Amino acid sequence: MKSFETETRLPFLERPDLSPFIVHLTKASATGSAFDNLLSILEDGEIHGSSKTKGFIKGPNKATCFMDIPLHSLKYVINKSNTDRKSPRYGSCGILVSKNFAYNSGARPVLYLSGQELSDLKIPTREHWRVVRFEGVSNQAIGWSHEREWRIKGNLKLPPEPLTVFVKNSVQASKLAEVLKKAPERFKAVPRSIIPLNILCQGLPYLS
Repeated sequence: MKSFETETRLPFLERPDLSPFIVHLTKASATGSAFDNLLSILEDGEIHGSSKTKGFIKGPNKATCFMDIPLHSLKYVINKSNTDRKSPRYGSCGILVSKNFAYNSGARPVLYLSGQELSDLKIPTREHWRVVRFEGVSNQAIGWSHEREWRIKGNLKLPPEPLTVFVKNSVQASKLAEVLKKAPERFKAVPRSIIPLNILCQGLPYLS
């Protein structure tokens, strides 16, 4: 894996709207909490892709999703409506990888297209995992282009030492650090650092 230092050749230091990283956020599911699902990712050493039935993926293929968003803007994405306990879009844990690593693994920015454009361009069904619906920019529009999403087909295998993971708060950070220290052999991916989201985002009291 290339070191982060190679990323500094790109204009991220001069562009506050750009980041050398992409972020995958976990959320609670039928199998456990957002924290439990993060542990599962680190145990497996890979992020499992979502499907049409368990996610927002078009077509027959699964895909792993990320957001291309500067870390200082995460608090605008992990907001009250997106983390609603009844129907959360995002959760309180996640993992960060460099764009360089993601690109070399096959991840690419998605295609934001309307249903008509998807049909007109005759994109094969097997490639529909790359497409996110985009219909207008009015109050009635359907669009998620603000997420600047990246996807990779199927699962993403993580490096043995991912740059960092996110947890809800410092209590969870201590808990994860203890688990990693106590049984490192249990995990195929051990992060170099752990960042509490409530500190990074300066609050977020509604995180579930």
